Amino acid sequence: MQNHTQTSGFVARWLGPVRASLARRISLWVILCVVGVLVASISIGNFLIKKSVKLEESIKANGILHIVGQHLDTELISVEVAVRNHIVDIKENLDNPEALYRITQRVLEDNPGIVGSAIAFSPNFFPEKGQWFAPYAYREDKTIKTKQLGSADYNYHEMEWYQTADSLKRDYWSEPYFDKGGGEGLMTTYSCPLFDDNGHLIAVLTADILLEHLSEFLGINYYKNAYACLLGRTGSFISHPGQEKLTGKTIFSIANETGHAELKELAKKLTEEKSGALELNTQTYGKSYVFYVPFEHTRWTLAIVCQASELFANVYKMEFLFIVPFFFIMILLAYLVNRGVHRLIAPLTQFAQAVDEVAEGNLQAQLPEIKSKDEMQQLHHSFSLMQASLAKQMEELKEVNEAKGRMEGELKVACDIQQSMLPKPYKPSDETSHIDIYGHQTSAKEVGGDLYDFFFRGDKLFFCIGDVSGKGVPAALIMSTTLSQFRNVSNYEEDLEKIIAPINKSASEGNESCMFITFFVGVLDLNTGLVRYLNAGHNKPFIVSDTVTELPAKPNFPLGIDEGACYAVREFTLEEGDTLLLYTDGLTEAMNADEEMFGIERVESQLKREYDCKSQIQDLLKAVHQYVGDAPQSDDLTLLAIKRNKK
Repeated sequence: MQNHTQTSGFVARWLGPVRASLARRISLWVILCVVGVLVASISIGNFLIKKSVKLEESIKANGILHIVGQHLDTELISVEVAVRNHIVDIKENLDNPEALYRITQRVLEDNPGIVGSAIAFSPNFFPEKGQWFAPYAYREDKTIKTKQLGSADYNYHEMEWYQTADSLKRDYWSEPYFDKGGGEGLMTTYSCPLFDDNGHLIAVLTADILLEHLSEFLGINYYKNAYACLLGRTGSFISHPGQEKLTGKTIFSIANETGHAELKELAKKLTEEKSGALELNTQTYGKSYVFYVPFEHTRWTLAIVCQASELFANVYKMEFLFIVPFFFIMILLAYLVNRGVHRLIAPLTQFAQAVDEVAEGNLQAQLPEIKSKDEMQQLHHSFSLMQASLAKQMEELKEVNEAKGRMEGELKVACDIQQSMLPKPYKPSDETSHIDIYGHQTSAKEVGGDLYDFFFRGDKLFFCIGDVSGKGVPAALIMSTTLSQFRNVSNYEEDLEKIIAPINKSASEGNESCMFITFFVGVLDLNTGLVRYLNAGHNKPFIVSDTVTELPAKPNFPLGIDEGACYAVREFTLEEGDTLLLYTDGLTEAMNADEEMFGIERVESQLKREYDCKSQIQDLLKAVHQYVGDAPQSDDLTLLAIKRNKK
């Protein structure tokens, strides 16, 4: 415990100065960068060396595997030739079944590598011989004997070597099997089908080779702990150093039992009939490399398994020999870098003490004199200028904050004034109790360019909605002017063309900023429901009844574009229970974070005939806010709903 405490104290004392000292931090970063570059260089070099070694060993292993493969192919080809050479003799003796035994004997006499040969005839080919007739010659105690191989206990017609040759219509090497009643051992069979002139199977000629004989080719002297193995088409082990433990197993079954992902990948690669190499890591054999090559004749696969420790033995030795001098070089480098950095930045310590006074608010603090002709002197000069600049900026900042406060106050007043110009919440009277009206406006900035208004004069309801191009103070000024003109003219004039003319003239005169106003104005007869309206380039309002439709309108110019423009007046009847909804494009063009607009379709889906005006607008606003989410408001949004209820 005492040693642990002393060690912790030493580490704390060392790390404290490192964190507090710029010189030590610079030294540490320099050392870390150098070490990082060296380690990266060594790692890259080591990677390239290992890659080169792996490539070289892969070429070497593939060369050995191809040589062994050629030996095995030669052995197998000699068996194939031996069988085919007796086809003519078999056909000539089909009328003498007993003579066929002698032919199978000659196959073995001429080819010492063949341990058994049969002529397996199709069912009942010789009626007198019964369903099975297969003259078979085999080796026993250095002699060649013959017997009739087929029987109810050994139904060769169901054997893989017989059925595959018949179905493929060509010669075929079987998968390894234990031949009970025949060769009495693990062997493979070469099957060559024999057909008559009509293409009917006469017999399957076979030659059996014990796999122990083929395994003699696998004594490969590659590395001390390396070994070779031979696998069949289905992944069965034909030859392996641990053959006894692998009896009845395949590489696929072992991979499934262990759940080893790399072994599953190896099993797949070994049966793809392609040569290659794969890295493998197992608990029993450790990290290793498998080099494999397929046989063309049998589609078996020959593989060499080599431990990585043997493959990269020389590389590991080089790594060890490099580590020791590298360690001492790093210690020397750390010492030299630390001394050099401390010497270079010593003046900075004195300068930092003087700067602390400036940081505490003493902008007139005296900076120390720096005599060195380098960046330190330049830093001294820069801080001197900064002192003067800070004093000046503090005064300017004070003035800016005062001006900003006045501007914010003025904008607040302007906002209040603009809101006061909008109509007060509607309160029905006895004459207007069957009319429901509700309006809402939300500006994108402190003040906006949207407008709406409504008022009653006699048995008429005058109303309007508009959108000034642009936003902010300029749009707000035009909005206030337009709203005032509408209220002034409408107080004594009922003709919509005469109401709109002075507003358009005022907006067009001196319009150097090319701003315009989309404007919709209407007059509702409270008794009949007749609405006369004029649309100057504004969005078409909605009529909410049993269905939702847009109010027809001619494509008139917005106000402020053409002083002499003529505007057509249209009319429709607002039936009892129906609602007229007017809006600005801030509704349909409200965008979410993906810059997708709310759109007319979503507006129509929210409109309901049974809603009162306030519910209608609040439902729309809620849907817009949910759709937009946290995206900033891009435009002013104004809504005005007028509903005619039953008297």
